[in-house]
Amino acid sequence: MDIIIATSSYNQRRMGRPWIAKVDFAVNPHGDFVLGDWAGDHYNGGEGVLKIDAVPGDIIATGQKDNRKSKISAPEFFAVTVAGDLDKLGDKGAAYKYYLTKLKNERERLIARLDEINKLEDIVGMLL
Repeated sequence: MDIIIATSSYNQRRMGRPWIAKVDFAVNPHGDFVLGDWAGDHYNGGEGVLKIDAVPGDIIATGQKDNRKSKISAPEFFAVTVAGDLDKLGDKGAAYKYYLTKLKNERERLIARLDEINKLEDIVGMLL
């Protein structure tokens, strides 16, 4: 599903372009960021739209660099829900905790389910 977020106008001399990314903590605990798209007018600091393809359970980060105050530049992290909404997670630490508790448990559940399916296939194969 496409995640689309409208961005407001900004002072392009102070602020960088808005960005959106899918964050994967599977290999790197700092997160691997895969950038989405932003369509807007950076030259004039005009409004725009952020867009990224995601599935439920993905972690999405959005941000915009503030060249004067780096603390304001910290990205926000969200979890994609089944309905396609974004649940705010907070900072990167909270997003990583979410990954460890929710996504890792879900992956383990799915792997266990695949083992059940493989056993059932073996039983059906013996019966045939």
